[in-house]
Order: sequence, then C-alpha cells, then structure tokens
Amino acid sequence: MRRLRALISFLRHQEWVDEPKWLEVDARALTDFLGTPAGRKLSRILLNLTIRQNSSAVQKKPDALAQSCGYAMGFRGAVATIESLTQTTTSPLVDDDTEGADEQIVD
Repeated sequence: MRRLRALISFLRHQEWVDEPKWLEVDARALTDFLGTPAGRKLSRILLNLTIRQNSSAVQKKPDALAQSCGYAMGFRGAVATIESLTQTTTSPLVDDDTEGADEQIVD
C-alpha cells in the first residue's frame, strides 16, 4: 500500500512532454558534438559516473542493495539511451515502415 501511495504521488507531480521526432540530422549533430573536445569530456564524465554508481551500489548494506543497484542500472540505461541517439539506422521493430513486418526479429 505504501508503494502504491508513493507511485500515485509521483505520477501526480510527473508531467509528460511532447517528445520530438529524432532525425538522422540530429544523430549526426550529436555524433559530431561527441567528437569535439567538450563532447569527449562529457563522454568520459558519463562513463566515470556510471562506473562510480555501479561500484557504489554493490558496496551498500543488503537492505539498500536492491534500490542502489536499481538506481545504478537506471543511470546506465540513461547513458546508453544518449549513446544510442547517435545511431542513424533504426531497427525494423521501431521503424514506421511496414515493409518486412512479417519477418520475426530475434535478439
């Protein structure tokens, strides 16, 4: 019941925003930025923060381990999402093109 109340409270204060469509030109611009000195610094900072979160998470007491590991996984997921935005090709599963939709894709 406590978690349900927390979830409702979170959703009450969380607002959705319109997500813009990410285009190939955006992916190229992000890739170009990550190739600059500032972009390389940002990449290294994000990598170090990810490593720091992972190492910190596994040093927690057993009662806080699940939450801290979940936070570390979420942080890594956010960094991976930023990195994936540099990809210019899309997977057929997320592409709006229906051609080849009959084929099953297995990872």
